[in-house]
Amino acid sequence: MKPNDAPLIPPSIFLSPEELKELTDYETARYQKAWLDRHGYTYELSARGRPKVLRAYVMQRMGLASAAPLKHTEPDFSKWE
Repeated sequence: MKPNDAPLIPPSIFLSPEELKELTDYETARYQKAWLDRHGYTYELSARGRPKVLRAYVMQRMGLASAAPLKHTEPDFSKWE
């Protein structure tokens, strides 16, 4: 397998601790939560009290992704006879 043929591993749906630190400039959960609150970010807390921020939410806030809902489509069975 060539290096470029390696399968892509999708990132977690949540920001990693390193990414959260990069976003907030804080390492400590208490200060990260305060920063997120001040800037109006939505987050949940993990069992350990660490903020969990959805990657798609941050991308949307930064203007990098659209938040348009996915279309739900049904298969076209009319051509099956």
